[in-house]
Amino acid sequence: MRTRYVVPAVVGVVVFGAVTAFAASLSVSSNSLSAGNATVQSCNSTASVTYNTAPSAGVYKVTTAPVTTAAGCAGMSYRVTLTGASNATLGEVTGTLDATTGGALPDFTSANVNASAVQGVSVVITG
Repeated sequence: MRTRYVVPAVVGVVVFGAVTAFAASLSVSSNSLSAGNATVQSCNSTASVTYNTAPSAGVYKVTTAPVTTAAGCAGMSYRVTLTGASNATLGEVTGTLDATTGGALPDFTSANVNASAVQGVSVVITG
């Protein structure tokens, strides 16, 4: 009667060991996603973003959000997000940084964001 319980337990240990061995063999690099960790190089530690406004129907609206980076970020993708109260997203624009300068001028006019509601602006650059 004991063998009825021992066999499934042994099979479970063997399967668990095989799965663990496969997981331990995964490789990691900064260009792929796998198990483990690796250092990812930054193209620029001083990227910055601001926003410009213009009057529209008696209220100031966000027009553009200039992004400045080092030339090392040139050609990479970006996402600029305007946030309001409780970090709620008010508008977001994505694109590709200039291939020469690494800068960008995301246009927020179609998002129709009131400048008075903006409490934060952020940029994420990915390559």
